[in-house]
Amino acid sequence: MINGKEKLIVAIDTDELNKAKEMVDNLEDSVDIFKVGLEQYLTSRGKLVDYLKEKQKKIFLDLKFHDIPNTMQSAVRAGVREEVFMMTIHASDLEGMKRCAQAAKEEAEKLNIPKPLIIAVTVLTSLSDKDLEDIGCNYNTTDLAIKRAKLAKKAGVDGVVCSAKEVDRIVEAVGSDFVTVCPGIRPKSAEAGDQKRVVTPAEAIQKGASYLVVGRPITKAENPKSSAGQIVEEIEKA
Repeated sequence: MINGKEKLIVAIDTDELNKAKEMVDNLEDSVDIFKVGLEQYLTSRGKLVDYLKEKQKKIFLDLKFHDIPNTMQSAVRAGVREEVFMMTIHASDLEGMKRCAQAAKEEAEKLNIPKPLIIAVTVLTSLSDKDLEDIGCNYNTTDLAIKRAKLAKKAGVDGVVCSAKEVDRIVEAVGSDFVTVCPGIRPKSAEAGDQKRVVTPAEAIQKGASYLVVGRPITKAENPKSSAGQIVEEIEKA
């Protein structure tokens, strides 16, 4: 049987540290993995990461590093030193991703700590085919995500961030041992918000997603703990 808590990542996307801490406290019995993104990390200067470590929670550091290879690998080394569970880079050039994967391995070995999962972002779930066309890209969202997933695997990173709409195609292309992290997850009762390619938790799991990232349907719910529990249950029944 699937353990829903091991699959669910809750995004704590708020610019207030105290509210973020309250949310973690409210959800700590229901959630094991929390995502810290740019907004919260910069606002709190990384203090939420420290708080989650105190709570012995797994941390998904979602800062989406995207720069020249030297800068990216230095940022990855810094992320490893934070002892996070998972972190994101953009699926950019092959050499840059290779150097990030190697940097994570070397830094973890040097510190004698578990290596975090290095996850490459394929195509943001807020983007549509039209958005890609507008910036001069000749691929649709699905084909571009698959192409970047194959490149990421070749580079030696651990997995990708992708829409659950294409996760089954990505698993088919790169194998089920390659981690797939799917944002844009919305229970049927939730609004899509600014996400354009959304899927329900059960559908995402059935398509082969390794982890589901859920934010507002939990954090903005009237009862966040209950909402998280319902999603865990939906995952387990998938």
